Amino acid sequence: MDICVFLPQGIMRVQCVCLLLLLLSAPALSQSYKDFKRKHILPQKGSHNCNNMMININGRNECKSLNNFINTQVTLIVALCQFNKNGWITHKCDVIDCIMISSKPCRYQNLTLRKNKTIKCENGLPVHLQNRGRLRQ
Repeated sequence: MDICVFLPQGIMRVQCVCLLLLLLSAPALSQSYKDFKRKHILPQKGSHNCNNMMININGRNECKSLNNFINTQVTLIVALCQFNKNGWITHKCDVIDCIMISSKPCRYQNLTLRKNKTIKCENGLPVHLQNRGRLRQ
């Protein structure tokens, strides 16, 4: 048999697999404004202890290794997104980094910092907080 007979079909399969992987990963990469507020805006009421705040972030039987909470009014971030409705903005703000120190049970260390955070805006609303670099321990 000639190998060229199978080449177009093989290429088509590879393209289909790549497209399928891209479509399956899209929900994991996207996030809504509501998700952004829940995951990254410091609650106005209640404890600012990472062990308490991460209960609402982690999935069932999962521990997220790192999460950042911005200590600012969400209206300020929305106002900044109005200048770059579908792009990235950078804003210097107070942040609480919650760093996992144990996974059974999920336990976190609080690290309070003031630093630049990069935020993805879509349709004038914040939807993703970029986590650049890794923390050194």
